[in-house]
Amino acid sequence: MLSKLKQLIQFRIKTWHTSMRGWEEKDIRVLICLEDVIWYWAVLEWAWGIVAHLCHWSDYIKLPKFIRNLEGHWDDDDPEYCATWEDWYGDSIHSMFHCNICDPFFQWVYKHKDYFKGAWPQFEMTLAEAKEKFAHDPEIWKWVEESLEEHKQYDAEKAAEKAAENKE
Repeated sequence: MLSKLKQLIQFRIKTWHTSMRGWEEKDIRVLICLEDVIWYWAVLEWAWGIVAHLCHWSDYIKLPKFIRNLEGHWDDDDPEYCATWEDWYGDSIHSMFHCNICDPFFQWVYKHKDYFKGAWPQFEMTLAEAKEKFAHDPEIWKWVEESLEEHKQYDAEKAAEKAAENKE
């Protein structure tokens, strides 16, 4: 009886996932990984995907002006620094949601899920190689291209800000 219960609770499933490493185009690598995890960690990881979407959408929920204008000493390391809520946390509930709900849940799941870390097959390839190998399924590498474009845009904005500061 107990062995049957243990088999049910410890049922393992194999899942493939893709991830990315690198920031600049020459450094970008697409990682294809096979995971062998206990079913409930896979379910929690799937649930984290939903929480991540909620975290992203929480940026559209703006706080009332009276909260954003609250002044305080938000930095424990520098008690002399005084700032408004909006300057420190932003104008939406996103940063609070991310720091207190999304990220702790994510860290908890991954801390427990990676029991056999390093034992899974993992394939690393450049973006060009991923495009060639997975031409039939662009979903695998399309998001890497989109992320790369976001990185380029971010770098361009930072360079423009720095150039503007240098002109002054």
